[in-house]
Amino acid sequence: MPDDQDFPEDEFPPGEADDVSGLASVVHVDRHEDVAAVCGRVDTAPTYAVVIHAPQGNRQLSTELGIRRLRRHAEDSGRVVAIATTNVNLAARARQAGIPVARRPEYVRWESGGHRVVRLARWSLVLPSLGRYVQLAVILGVAVAFVGALLTLAPSGQVDAYPPTETLSANVVITASEEIEQPDLETLQVPAREVTAKRTLTFAVRTTGKTTVTTGPAKVALAITNPGTAAVTVPAGSIVATATGIEFAIDAETVVAAGKSAAAAATAVSNGAEGAVAAAAITVWADARFKALTVTNAAAAVVPTAQVAAIAPADLAALKELVHSSQASEAVKKIVVEARPRDAVFLETASVTVVEGDASGVAGDPGEIVFMDASLTVTALAILQETLEVVARHVLREDAAGEFIPGSVTAVENGARRAAADGGTLTASFDVSGEFARGLSMADIRAAVKGKSPGSAESTLASRYGIQRADVKVTPGWAPWLPRFAFRIGVDLRSEKAGTPEQGAPTDGSTTTPAATAGTTPTAAPRP
Repeated sequence: MPDDQDFPEDEFPPGEADDVSGLASVVHVDRHEDVAAVCGRVDTAPTYAVVIHAPQGNRQLSTELGIRRLRRHAEDSGRVVAIATTNVNLAARARQAGIPVARRPEYVRWESGGHRVVRLARWSLVLPSLGRYVQLAVILGVAVAFVGALLTLAPSGQVDAYPPTETLSANVVITASEEIEQPDLETLQVPAREVTAKRTLTFAVRTTGKTTVTTGPAKVALAITNPGTAAVTVPAGSIVATATGIEFAIDAETVVAAGKSAAAAATAVSNGAEGAVAAAAITVWADARFKALTVTNAAAAVVPTAQVAAIAPADLAALKELVHSSQASEAVKKIVVEARPRDAVFLETASVTVVEGDASGVAGDPGEIVFMDASLTVTALAILQETLEVVARHVLREDAAGEFIPGSVTAVENGARRAAADGGTLTASFDVSGEFARGLSMADIRAAVKGKSPGSAESTLASRYGIQRADVKVTPGWAPWLPRFAFRIGVDLRSEKAGTPEQGAPTDGSTTTPAATAGTTPTAAPRP
């Protein structure tokens, strides 16, 4: 353990001086004791070697004048002194004066005057005075740390450049197979790989069934009898009910003369068939003021109804047939082409797997249209984008220096020389095209912008390469210049005509939900 770590203070018996292993005496000094008193206590110590133990330091000894007085007094009195302290200032002063220093009295190395002592377990190591060599090592260490920080923590840059491009195109016949591992650019035989696209579509058919539905609350005719001697006025909206709690509201104010009966119409408070109560079912007044009156319905309540379109069992069967017929639909197969716009897809190899969901209703439910969501997975063989770009560079580049814009290369079957699949090998004619930035490379852009401010970098690209649009960013944002190291600058070439890769359709395995898919028979309708 190093000597300059904290240790618990020793507890020595009280006294002016204590003997340490019979070799030295220990003089206890507090932080406020003056130098004269310390020197006097050194004089009275019984041994030649004296350890001044000041655990918390001493103000006067921590000054240059105080430590010199102690050393001179010890020399004049023929004594050898050492300092035991945990106080940094006092330890530093003692070393400057050539006095041995330790944290505890028993750790004092008497030959270490002016040197730092490092304690490791039971051993003490006196460090040599290296002077200028230590300074040189520190300077070199700082320089190495600075270079390391410069390489790892220096600003980074990103340049998204939209250079002038031209569209190169050609018609080529490409042979592809899953058995091929590497493209052969001389014969244009390339690997084919299986690609997949997923999409959720909503299918719909018009319903053909009929069902009866209620169109409003039940109506009922009431007879109200007044056995009293005075006429009673029943306001509109007064509530009467059946014994089971089905409530009706009286439609209009009704006056019932004394000893007479009056007819009144009432409407069920709630819609639904439950309002069709039987004759004589209504007998209860909700308002206690009318408990003297008797009320009943001579005839059953009538619920208004109507015939509406409904789901028939045949409609559900037709909906399922529509969903599964999509497996043969060319429009559905093209989902994989839309999802993989940067690949050359052999559409004739496309197959569709359908997983149907639940219909929006069951037989008998009212509605003019019944829906079903289905998950479709379309799988086909394709020439992948990275292979396609290699082919495009070979057939389109015309030995000209420049860069194809990543993601701008497309290949579309034109049907001119398509051959049927034979033993897993496919041959087809493709229109291959791509955006080409002539006379430009990413290395050129890095070299042009390194060490410049974003504004200056954009101006340089415009004047040197005709790049009128360039998005230059420096990270962190407070950094004023792009790094001078080219490898710290990322460059993306983009084309405003062809778009960027991230603007394309979803990649393999993505799921999107269009509004609806159409079928010919039965009729399919978009979901409202």
